[in-house]
Amino acid sequence: GSGGADGVSSAAGGVEVLRSEGLIVRIALSGGGVVGGSCVAILCYGNDASTPVSNLAAQVAVPKHLRMQLGPPSDTCLPPEPLPGFGPTLPPITQTLRLAQVGRPPYKPLKVRLRLAYEREGKHIVEEATIGPESFGQGMV
Repeated sequence: GSGGADGVSSAAGGVEVLRSEGLIVRIALSGGGVVGGSCVAILCYGNDASTPVSNLAAQVAVPKHLRMQLGPPSDTCLPPEPLPGFGPTLPPITQTLRLAQVGRPPYKPLKVRLRLAYEREGKHIVEEATIGPESFGQGMV
């Protein structure tokens, strides 16, 4: 990508939160972004490798000040990327993540731990990423 730093256009395509062994995870906010310390986010899992991904399963953990609801993924398999290194060019797997504050204002920052398990070429791979406030557009305080 070209380093376009105006948060609006980059938020539309989401923020990259994990890139490992050809698996690329982005998070994008739907609707009006973060409202009242809560949001609906879309997790997008893409493949940038010439081998397919299967049995993709995500787990999400949040701190005590947040409640979360993780919807079902749109799929659990990603086909091989036809242009490895230039992808993902194919549609990603998407999964909805709802985050809500448990307490009342002042709201604490949004923070999520993502644990992703999948298989590639018969290998079982587990990746973890911390998605911090800046990925939710909360960096500008």
